[in-house]
Amino acid sequence: MTDLYHFYIARKSEFGKTCEALKKSIQKIAWARTGVALFSFYIIYLAFSNTNYWYALLPVIILFVFLVSRHGKIQARYDLYRNLEKINQLELGVLDNSYSAFNEGESFVNPHHEYSYDLDLFGKGSLFQFLNRCGTAIGERKLAQDLLMAQPTKDSIAKRQHAVRELAQDVEFRQWFWAQGHLLHDSTLDNEGLFNWLKESDLLLGKTIYKVLLVLFPIVSLVLIGFTVYDYWTYFPVLLLFGTLQMAIISFKSKVITRTEQALSQHKVLFDKYAQLMNKIAEAKFTASYLLEIQKEARDASIRIKKFSRLVNAFEARKNGIASMFGNSLYLYDFQCLYRLEKWRSLNKLMVKGWLDKIAEVEALNSLSTFHFNNPDNFFPVIHDDLSIQSEDMGHPLIASKGRVNNSFKIGPENIMLITGANMAGKSTFLRTAGVNLILALSGSSVCARYFACPLIALHTSMRATDSLVDHQSYFYAELSRLKGIMEQVRSNKPMLVLLDEILRGTNSRDKQVGSIGLLKQFVAFDVLVMLASHDVVLGELEKKFPKAIRNYCFESEIENEALRFDYKLHQGVAHKANASFLMQQMGILPQDHV
Repeated sequence: MTDLYHFYIARKSEFGKTCEALKKSIQKIAWARTGVALFSFYIIYLAFSNTNYWYALLPVIILFVFLVSRHGKIQARYDLYRNLEKINQLELGVLDNSYSAFNEGESFVNPHHEYSYDLDLFGKGSLFQFLNRCGTAIGERKLAQDLLMAQPTKDSIAKRQHAVRELAQDVEFRQWFWAQGHLLHDSTLDNEGLFNWLKESDLLLGKTIYKVLLVLFPIVSLVLIGFTVYDYWTYFPVLLLFGTLQMAIISFKSKVITRTEQALSQHKVLFDKYAQLMNKIAEAKFTASYLLEIQKEARDASIRIKKFSRLVNAFEARKNGIASMFGNSLYLYDFQCLYRLEKWRSLNKLMVKGWLDKIAEVEALNSLSTFHFNNPDNFFPVIHDDLSIQSEDMGHPLIASKGRVNNSFKIGPENIMLITGANMAGKSTFLRTAGVNLILALSGSSVCARYFACPLIALHTSMRATDSLVDHQSYFYAELSRLKGIMEQVRSNKPMLVLLDEILRGTNSRDKQVGSIGLLKQFVAFDVLVMLASHDVVLGELEKKFPKAIRNYCFESEIENEALRFDYKLHQGVAHKANASFLMQQMGILPQDHV
């Protein structure tokens, strides 16, 4: 950990010094621009007395344009290095378990998801916020998707693990990607506009009459220009009339063309920004097979996006009135540009989403890689085919290592792990720890454990049911609905892990006990892994009845010198101690002499 502190401090200092040097360069150029501008005004003043001074104005204007361009490039570098300085400062905070500066993914919170709400995957202080090193909106969506849905095959998990290992060592690439991504300021709305344009019907492409006109009219114009050069007075009126005809044809579509050009200009800005990330992927020195697959597509996408930018740049030339007049009157310039852009769209529209998905995938992998880099003792899980999960020294990644208590466990072939214990002893945290590490394992990430092995398995939880005034649901009915959904999945014989915490809290103790026993008996009959945490030690008797299916574990507490002490360690057997009355006495809810 000390080495990581020194590492991030050194990088922050390095980028800070670069920013200061660039800032000085920007200030110098700003003063130079001001001086050149004032000098140009002075030349103009002199030119009114001596016209020869007008010739001196051209190099001054060229110098001013150069300084403006130079200023823009240095400003872009400054913004990038400022972000690089910022990310290293943020990583220093993460080492101190402070990560609130990263986006918390509030928009992904879904109380009805199979497990995300119970396991605090999104929101303030969530796993998503802890992992998130995405610089773009599309990257954050991909990272959220990875947490909400396991990878489809063992092979895809293995490929991602190799990619995460490699990217974890490439800090320069990861941090550049984050820093550059944050300069995009992309949004879901921007991307929707782009995809809406890709879905639009073609105005010119595929229509024979426009295809003929776009070839025929330029040829006719060229012939008329030749004749005009040969006999100006005879053919110039014909050329002028033909040019007027072309302008009239363009005018019928001028509103649509102008609206399209404005939209394409916005899409080009977005595309150009994404292209910078594509270029970085294309230029990287990857060795992992999955990263090489992404790189291959990124290289092709980079070429195609550059062509799109060139086409839009040419289309934007219509903003110049003189160029537009000559271009449209001689060879239907607006139509020529629009036709080529529609052709580009026809060839590439089905691939654009895939290009952006590759950027998003790299960002998600960067997030998982940074997690592994910051936690070098993490373990890359073994994905097997057995219906069992085993872990050694497993901890919750959101709990700082210095205060974290790790536990080892194995579930399978006994498929039910019944965990009893007193309040605050660690039952719920253990369930969440198992769930979170399983999610990480099936996303291709390393996990917070010395060893972890699991199958490709679904995950369902019932730990935090909520009532709803809008849906007219009580807390108890909401929990029953949750359990009903879980049982439907269990009966489908789908391999899965079920995490249950203090189920049936909305009824009396006897009813809760009967319901819990009945539910556990159903789980015994299916090939499903179940971890159930409960205060009810009577449930522990089920191990005797189903010794091949149920194993008892517990978390205990001790009262020493009128103080409650927890070791947060998982033990075999049924819990023997309770602490509710003691806690109520300590808090003044019950009198000290209460029995």
